[in-house]
Amino acid sequence: MVTIDTSVCLVCGGCIDLCPKTAIQMVDDRVYVIQEKCIQCKICVQVCPVGAPRHIEDAA
Repeated sequence: MVTIDTSVCLVCGGCIDLCPKTAIQMVDDRVYVIQEKCIQCKICVQVCPVGAPRHIEDAA
């Protein structure tokens, strides 16, 4: 699962622009991931200059 650490997010929009499934959106000046749309490509994790998007392994 990809989540956004809002404590470090700069709200620059880079991850929003690059998400191939538009799974990352901004609402009320906060960035969040729509889990149902996210395909776990991790492009957002790779491009963020501050590491706000984080990939977390689902506990099975």
